[in-house]
Amino acid sequence: MSIEAKQFLTGSGRRVLTNEGRQGMGGVAGVGSSTEKMQGYVAEAVFENCGQLDNQQLDDIISWIQLYKS
Repeated sequence: MSIEAKQFLTGSGRRVLTNEGRQGMGGVAGVGSSTEKMQGYVAEAVFENCGQLDNQQLDDIISWIQLYKS
């Protein structure tokens, strides 16, 4: 499965990563409010690291993130 940076979108369809997989709202490096940048940094970490994980490891990470949902 080939995952591309352009697949990382907000709920409204706005890109959170540049073509190179770095933080950047609208695909532009360094752009975004403080919380948009944080969202982009998390997306960057996912893009960089999750390709090597198995399904159980991915499920574990998803469950940790869900701890923060209210």
